[in-house]
Amino acid sequence: MPLVFVIIGLLFAGCGPARLKPVNVDLARDTLTQTLDHWKSDGTIEELRAGSPSIIVQEALWSKGKKLVDYIIVDEGKPADANWFCEVELILESENGGEPTKKSVTYVVGTHPVLTVFHAIL
Repeated sequence: MPLVFVIIGLLFAGCGPARLKPVNVDLARDTLTQTLDHWKSDGTIEELRAGSPSIIVQEALWSKGKKLVDYIIVDEGKPADANWFCEVELILESENGGEPTKKSVTYVVGTHPVLTVFHAIL
């Protein structure tokens, strides 16, 4: 009979919803700043992924070759479970050499189990 309890215990171990750690807001803010500074200095997304610690970035504007001139973190952001949502105003180089263009975006930053920065589509 004890073997039955061991088997049942093994079957239920790991079942149920995965528990995500709450976002570390200070680390999320630092990760977003590091990511945007890297973009601004003409770094690549691949360099961030290969770094230590690795930062996984999804930013279509950057991937398409848009140059970041500057940025302004607009607010303190909002933690929501395992993510931190932050409004940022991007100042991007104009394609035709004119005045830089401004674009407001929301980034979703995760700190566990890996560092992630994603351009949110809200």
